[in-house]
Amino acid sequence: MLTLIVQHSSNLVAFIDALKLELYQPQMRHLLRVVDALLVSNQSKTISALYRLFQEKTSPKNGADFFRESPWQAEDIGAFRKRWMMKTFLELASKINPSFKIFIKIDDSLGKKGKATRHLEAVDLHHNHLESTRKKQVYSNGYMYVEVGIQVGPFDFLFDTRLYLREKTVRRLNRKRPAEKRLHFRTKYALARQVLVELATFLPKGHQVYVLFDSWYASEKLIKFCRRQSWHVICAVKSNRTLDKVKISQHNQSLKHRSYKRITLETVDENRKPPRYLTRSLQGYLTGIAKPVHAIISKKRPGDKRPKYFICTDLSLSVQEVLRYYQKRWSVEVDNLYLKHALGLGDFRLQSFEAIEKWFAVVVLAINYLQYRMALAYAKNPSKTATLADFIRIHRLEHFKMLLAFVLKPFASAKQIEIVLTRVLPTSAWAVL
Repeated sequence: MLTLIVQHSSNLVAFIDALKLELYQPQMRHLLRVVDALLVSNQSKTISALYRLFQEKTSPKNGADFFRESPWQAEDIGAFRKRWMMKTFLELASKINPSFKIFIKIDDSLGKKGKATRHLEAVDLHHNHLESTRKKQVYSNGYMYVEVGIQVGPFDFLFDTRLYLREKTVRRLNRKRPAEKRLHFRTKYALARQVLVELATFLPKGHQVYVLFDSWYASEKLIKFCRRQSWHVICAVKSNRTLDKVKISQHNQSLKHRSYKRITLETVDENRKPPRYLTRSLQGYLTGIAKPVHAIISKKRPGDKRPKYFICTDLSLSVQEVLRYYQKRWSVEVDNLYLKHALGLGDFRLQSFEAIEKWFAVVVLAINYLQYRMALAYAKNPSKTATLADFIRIHRLEHFKMLLAFVLKPFASAKQIEIVLTRVLPTSAWAVL
């Protein structure tokens, strides 16, 4: 593999330094090396492949030991990262609009591994609800995690991820572990709640907070927890949920006499037309919830036999506003795409659960760095739209520039090198900055 990194990105170094992580210098060097290589590599992101990108050669075994044996925990990065990201993004949002809203997005995701992968502790058979149908349930070999993203004003970032293990898997793994290292089973709800409890300590007072999730998380317990924090909930619900002691699907039948309200939402794909929906709404009491909620029945077209159902605890919002806010969940799907396909979240070859947690902590740090650079660019010029892919490209261009200067240095003066770099990397290459 060709050498692509001759020195670390100064922007990345400044970002990691700003977090003030309490890691030893050798640990910091490995952390910086892995994050930088994750952003530069466009191939397999195994530790061996990442370490081959550097001009200064270091044994990949040292990189593996950084995850397997080095005495640090995932929260040694995560706690400092979350605190700094929240503080920074709150400050950026306040400068644009002091009365910004906050959106918390909860989801989970399944990442597939090879069928023969059996000895990595975080890998197991998980229910694949995306590929399952009513007639056939599909289980895939892979890893599953719960994620919580947050939007502060116009700025989005991934707050945290938590690996999920089935109860049966936890029992099996604990048979081979000493008592002090045994794992504890946590449901997806419990994992999400742990993150929300921590997140609540960072949120400023006086701002409206909305928690968004799909029907898989629309439990009575989670809705009640959010309402106790004075947060509003906007979520999808299944057709068997009861409103005023009647299934919401039966409300759909009883409202046939009422005309639809047509709404148009923002498109998430510039190549497609904005989505349009036919909606009906009503208010009532969701079973187990003390205060009334706003229920929405949404169809793609007249006669649609599988409408979608939503509830919102903020009765002041219109149907258009509720569904537009719910659309903001899409950013967690975008994060999943980049985590898995651009940043190598599933490329780990680490056996222990703790080492895989560390890998997740490092990959989340990498995406936060991209989200931070994107936020700075937006704050500087809101009229320019950019994606995480743009900042991955810019990060790679920065390394290409350093590599080209390193190669030319023995043969040309600084002025000549600058002329060459200007010709090879014109100003337009950095357009989103």
